[in-house]
Amino acid sequence: MVFVVCCGQAIAQDYSGDDEEIDVCQKQVDSILALVKPDTPTDSLARIYNRACAFSDNMDTTLKYANLSLSLCKDNDIKIIADNYYNIGYAYYMQDRSREALTYFFDAADLHYECDNIKAVATDYIAIGRCYHDINLQDSGLVYLGKALDIYISLKDTAYISYAYQSVGIVNMNLGFYATAKEYYQKALQIDSLAQNYLDVAYDYQYLGYIDIETEDYENSIRLLRKSATMFDTIPSDDLYYVMAHHVTYSYMSDAYLSLAYKTGEKAYADSCLACIEKIGTYFFDNGHYNNQFTLLKCKANYLSFYGRDREALDILHECEKYLDAEQNDTYIVDYYSLLSSVYKKVGDYKKALEASDKMHELRASAINDSTMNVVARFEAEQEVKIHRAESEAKQTRMRIIIVSLAVGLLLSFFLVFYIVKMLNIKRKANESLTYKNSILDQQKSEIEAQRDEIEEVNRKLYSSINYAQKIQTAAIAQQADVDALFPDNFVYYKPRDIVSGDFYYVARCGRFSVLITADCTGHGIPGAFLSMLGISALKEFCVTEEDAANPGAILDRMRNLVKSTLVSDKNRIIDDGMDMTICSFDFGNMELRYAAADQTGIIVRQGKAIKLKGDRMPVGRYFLEKEHFTTITMAIEKGDMVYSFSDGIQDQPGGQDENQLGKKFLLKNLEDFLVEHYAEPLEIQRNHLHERISEWRNGRPQVDDITLIGVRV
Repeated sequence: MVFVVCCGQAIAQDYSGDDEEIDVCQKQVDSILALVKPDTPTDSLARIYNRACAFSDNMDTTLKYANLSLSLCKDNDIKIIADNYYNIGYAYYMQDRSREALTYFFDAADLHYECDNIKAVATDYIAIGRCYHDINLQDSGLVYLGKALDIYISLKDTAYISYAYQSVGIVNMNLGFYATAKEYYQKALQIDSLAQNYLDVAYDYQYLGYIDIETEDYENSIRLLRKSATMFDTIPSDDLYYVMAHHVTYSYMSDAYLSLAYKTGEKAYADSCLACIEKIGTYFFDNGHYNNQFTLLKCKANYLSFYGRDREALDILHECEKYLDAEQNDTYIVDYYSLLSSVYKKVGDYKKALEASDKMHELRASAINDSTMNVVARFEAEQEVKIHRAESEAKQTRMRIIIVSLAVGLLLSFFLVFYIVKMLNIKRKANESLTYKNSILDQQKSEIEAQRDEIEEVNRKLYSSINYAQKIQTAAIAQQADVDALFPDNFVYYKPRDIVSGDFYYVARCGRFSVLITADCTGHGIPGAFLSMLGISALKEFCVTEEDAANPGAILDRMRNLVKSTLVSDKNRIIDDGMDMTICSFDFGNMELRYAAADQTGIIVRQGKAIKLKGDRMPVGRYFLEKEHFTTITMAIEKGDMVYSFSDGIQDQPGGQDENQLGKKFLLKNLEDFLVEHYAEPLEIQRNHLHERISEWRNGRPQVDDITLIGVRV
């Protein structure tokens, strides 16, 4: 199916009033470039080239003039720079390079926000949402589409509200949520009808018809697609977006007619299918839309096979092969080889039919093997948690396996503890029995010894399991070599209270950002360790790209959604456990720090003065005063700064010199004074002094919580 962004035209319109000396009524690129003269000032050249690429329907031309315009822009030409970033992203998107496009759309959004163009920010969010959709991150896509929709609603811009509804509808449709998708498209249809935007009405009918194809309501699909085609036919447009949509409508209609032909056996439906195919002609091929061309040729082969013209169908299918590529949807390729095998059987070439069938099963088996490897990876603490991802049955099954595995692990731990308690209870009753049965002391002695040996064996196995869990957790937490690779001048002070820890830390390279994360899960020991493994696994999914690292608050939002959706018992009782977390994204090239904190505080010591990094006073989990989003804060950093990120283990540690008292807490103020006192020392010396200070403070008292503190010198 086609998934086209029409925002390029929208941006061009938004900026049409910026420069009166450019004739914005001339939409042809050549006419705009004719304004370039030998004595044209540089700033005017930048605007002319920017306008030229905005109106070009050739993506190579768009890239050429957008980059040329960027090279001529001054630093204060923020609006033109933002426009160029958007046009480059748009060109990459139309060339199916959505990952590259994301960077430019994010940069455009930042600059549009800086110059207070909120409507343009919403348009950028639409583009970001659709790029996330293309790279299979549907949850992130829905987040940004939702942000765009909120902005358009606040601006009361009905045209763009309709466009946002369409975008959200497309993502839900591709996720298989057809009822939700239909609801959004019906909202868009209502707005477009009232506004008399008939080309958009035709677009809405097209996708409503496509949804009915997916749900096998072919008669209603044809009715809706006819409405769409009639509107496109009677309202000519040279807008690339609507021209593409016009041809796609006939492609969908040919599919619906052919499905009805096979369902009913009526040739009239098959003939209508062919008429739709002929309407499209060579448009998809001529304009480089090879996925659509592949779908159209496959439909034509099905049509020929319906009439028994299987030899001709084979010729068409062989032509389809040049449109297959590794990036294409596996379902399309499996369907292709299934149809090829069926047609070969009809013409009696059973050898080639078998070869096509084997290829089909090989692709299906490959998909199954990929799923199996992913499940194994998740059990080795490499799980990739995805929220709201239900694109296929294999991914749903994989998520269920993870949840069941965690539940089984907790259940086994419960039974293990129950078994130990039961054994201890047996021993207690045996001791009571000894008081009253001295006459059979010898017999009871051997029985007690046997029970003791059994309990010791259980304890040995329990500690062995916990020690092995420590090895797994140690392997999952960032290694010192990983920290050194990103932060050459650092020290890590990590001291679990028990064998396994509820604290963890994580580092990652995300584009230009070096990311440092410290987290403190609810509890310590085994319960905390379970949550820490969930947190580490989720971060390996949520903190990957440069765009992720650029917005630490969004990472915390996704972590909170994961925790809230995962920690629900079988009886739907809410579990309020979660984690405190600080995410620091260092951009050493620009000497900038972007951070977000969930119920934690970090410290920067600069030239002997402490700067507190305060975040949101809410955890990553359920909270009665929960805000909608975590805050991302950006600040400049300077060479020589010491940045400290830590859990609450040190400040909550009781101690002091009075051994007869329970002890008072160390507190954040004392930790801050200590860091200011020692920040200029070499990092290893700082770590040794920190260990000595904590040991002195404890004064023989037990450690009450896991301790983590990481220092990084800029």
